[in-house]
Amino acid sequence: MLSVQTDSQLSIFEGLQIDELWEASVKLGFPSALWRLPHQNEIKLLISIQDGIRKCQPDLEKLSPGFIISAFHWRDDQEVLFLEGDIILTFSEESKIRSVENTIGEEHPEIQKLVKLAEEIAEEKPQTSRGISLMVPELPNTDAKRRFERTVELAIAAIRQNQFKKVVLSRTKELAYSGNFQPAKAFCKLSKVYPHAFVSLVNLPEQNELWLGATPEVLVQQTADGIFRTMSLAGTQHARNKSGELIPRYDIRWGEKEIEEQALVSRYIVECFKKIRLREYAETGPKTLLAGNLYHLKTDFEVDTVQLHFPELASVMVRLLHPTSAVCGVPKVPSLEFLTNIEGYDRSFYSGFLGPTQVDAETSLFVNLRTVRFKDGKATFYAGAGITEDSVPEREWDETEMKCDTLLKVIADEF
Repeated sequence: MLSVQTDSQLSIFEGLQIDELWEASVKLGFPSALWRLPHQNEIKLLISIQDGIRKCQPDLEKLSPGFIISAFHWRDDQEVLFLEGDIILTFSEESKIRSVENTIGEEHPEIQKLVKLAEEIAEEKPQTSRGISLMVPELPNTDAKRRFERTVELAIAAIRQNQFKKVVLSRTKELAYSGNFQPAKAFCKLSKVYPHAFVSLVNLPEQNELWLGATPEVLVQQTADGIFRTMSLAGTQHARNKSGELIPRYDIRWGEKEIEEQALVSRYIVECFKKIRLREYAETGPKTLLAGNLYHLKTDFEVDTVQLHFPELASVMVRLLHPTSAVCGVPKVPSLEFLTNIEGYDRSFYSGFLGPTQVDAETSLFVNLRTVRFKDGKATFYAGAGITEDSVPEREWDETEMKCDTLLKVIADEF
């Protein structure tokens, strides 16, 4: 049970900024998560102090307030990583602390240590902010491009042989980065640039890595009043013209390839509903969605779980949906087998899922797209493209470049 918020609890953290508390928690080795939900101004910082990261089944309605992150290669009988919400701080858009939820007590020695270190970091902070210094990719783009386009050609050939209808191939882009990088500042900048996305920053000390991302795709959501939501998201276009101006939504035209790709994802969700004999759902779309520097096609699905007496629907649907056809393919089994054999690298947490559980009595899990991993001095950007029979290899490469740029263009700038 959460301790009662008091003025003294707030005063412990009073005056401290998001980046100071984040840096202190990372230095102390505490698993931590920063996030901002789509269309919201509040930023939350969760710090797991007592038990570190534990593994659990994603029975979402049974979990305590916390944060989940799962790898792409996750089966429905496996556990996910869970960060317990020992402390959850809520910040305003101006980085002022609005509230503190503390389950372990304000006098806990680790909390005292955290605050003391954050205060020291604040005192030592330079007057001018620093940005991230990104170096050139380790491999020339021509080599990476040739390799990716070859995998697209293999996928198209497999589709024409009726092995599957669609597969989502992905790739990485590795850059070195300097020690000037400030993750929390990069997070705050992404939050301002991409207000429609779920923006997150997760510290996994056991893996010695940080994951920063801005994803537009909901996997499952369940509100405090029992409304379940999911979405299908597919198809990609530039959101800006060559002059850098935003193309109006009503001027966007979708081709047959993108429309069919999106329809496959929507049908996949409906098939999951059919497996559990769920017929009472609302479907809206497809609509054109702006996500950063890209437009996508999106269809929303909604279910009233209170009316259906089905509080565990989100937990059931996580197991049915992941990996969605938007990050894997259709049908799931042969497309998953193909990309596992052909991609040649471990996706790790890219295209897995992550998000807060039972925070303010709500759960919001998102597909981990538009993401970058920071580890051992390397920033690894991840991006994928849906391949159908009508795909053109060079265009699919361009799509992955666009998706990498979603993050790269923001965090590479000076703050």
